[in-house]
Amino acid sequence: MAYTETLPSSFRFNSVETVDTVFSKLLIANLFKDQTFKAGITFTDKYNERGGQIYARRLGKIKATLSDATAADGLKFKHTNTQDSLVLIQKKDRISVSEECYDLVENLRASGKSVDKVSEAIDAFKERCQILYMSYLLAEPVEDGSVGIGGAMRSANTDECKTLDALTKSILTDREQIRVNGGVADTLIISPEKETIFLASPTTKNSFIPETNEEWLRSGRIGRLYGMNVYTSNLIGSGAPTTVPVAGNAAKNEGNAAKCEYVIYDHNDFAICGDIETLRMVNAIDFTGSYAQLDGVFGGGIINPALAIAKLVEVAAA
Repeated sequence: MAYTETLPSSFRFNSVETVDTVFSKLLIANLFKDQTFKAGITFTDKYNERGGQIYARRLGKIKATLSDATAADGLKFKHTNTQDSLVLIQKKDRISVSEECYDLVENLRASGKSVDKVSEAIDAFKERCQILYMSYLLAEPVEDGSVGIGGAMRSANTDECKTLDALTKSILTDREQIRVNGGVADTLIISPEKETIFLASPTTKNSFIPETNEEWLRSGRIGRLYGMNVYTSNLIGSGAPTTVPVAGNAAKNEGNAAKCEYVIYDHNDFAICGDIETLRMVNAIDFTGSYAQLDGVFGGGIINPALAIAKLVEVAAA
């Protein structure tokens, strides 16, 4: 015979709050890092394949031969066999979220307004992906012949750009180097501090064309400069977020991200390979509610360092 416990007559389930508490139907939004990196716009995902390791094929420079057609053997071909190399992209970085969603917390609120934990978890996941992507762009460059891929080359200029003239001169110098290398830079990502220098300038001699389309502004694009699309991103820069008395800000940048003023590159040269393996709600067994879960693996970097340059400010030793 199964055991059945009878609840005391004085006990009852109460689904209504007994205090005069009202929750606003509006949720104060979390503050996240900018969604700067978008496939096909500020990076490429054309190298992405299923599998934990991907090899991108880089062909060596093929040289055509110039000869005198009237000279002896001038009409004979000079045979060559240009060797290629394999650039390894490893999908070894895992990002995961498992947010506890308590039914009792949501159901007992007087307003009946619940927090969409799935949406919040997705935003947190996307923010962490953006931080990871920037770390790929700012990773140490890989030496010629090394295995794997690294980040952008470093700008020869390590002095902080405090004026418009200094900033545009530095950008032009790095753009020139990419052109000399044989590439074309089409993307410029600048920190909020350097964006302010652009926007505060009363002159147009820097050829900066501000973007006025609202949809573009939401994507982080603020205009064009010397034929490049310009994006502002709080993923880089040394600015300190407000912590007192306001909480809930985006995190402060660290390492190379804090020292970076801008990155200039060909967006097709910046490769991201990633797979989101999980996006689900799972019933919990140890509390009344569920888990909002996301899971993915990623890898990426600069395929050809000759086409990307990051400007890092040299920080004096304490």
